[in-house]
Amino acid sequence: MSRIAAKIKEARIKAKITEKELAKKCGLTASYIIQIESGKKVVNEKVAENILEALGEKLEFMYQEDKKEEKPVNSIEKKRKNNNKDEFYTVEPTDQWSDALSNIIKKFPIHEINNNKIVGYKELPVLGKKIDGHSWDKVLFIKSPDNKMEVFRIKKDDVITIHLTSEIQNNCIYLFEINNKKMIRQLRKESNNKIIISTGVKGEDPDTTELSRIKVIGKCVKVEFELV
Repeated sequence: MSRIAAKIKEARIKAKITEKELAKKCGLTASYIIQIESGKKVVNEKVAENILEALGEKLEFMYQEDKKEEKPVNSIEKKRKNNNKDEFYTVEPTDQWSDALSNIIKKFPIHEINNNKIVGYKELPVLGKKIDGHSWDKVLFIKSPDNKMEVFRIKKDDVITIHLTSEIQNNCIYLFEINNKKMIRQLRKESNNKIIISTGVKGEDPDTTELSRIKVIGKCVKVEFELV
């Protein structure tokens, strides 16, 4: 029961009138007065003022007292109540967070294909010592040097993820070295130790060379591009 409800009941008893009589004075029903006094009905300020006035009491003091007892609302709750839109709060990472993340997030250089110059970095999560299913220490990132592999959606300056391996799976795309020059092409191994080197361009004759003449560095497993 609120202080207002208690005051109304106390004032009515003091005035020696029934709920029905008080209701008649205020233009209300007896059941409504009973609900107010029992705390089942929350009375608004105007109705409370009329009832107490009929009983010779004032409302102002009572509302000041009730306000003193209201539980303070912290600033974040006020913001949430006053703003129906979702709010996003910036959380500054602590030193403990940074230490924990350093064991998960690793920084990998992105190289140019022939001179090994570092042209950027990628920060990636290493989960279970793997990146995209490959051991993190067997992954290399390079920047595509040209548009010759455009048929396979590899364009100049795209970042290619390389899984370091010397094994060849037919019709996959590889980073390899031939005549002291690195390149990215589709490879197919023939039974006579020949290697077919192709850009995938329709109508273009692929190159054929001896398997012993090329050095496979790794298999291209992923390509990323930026929307401009």
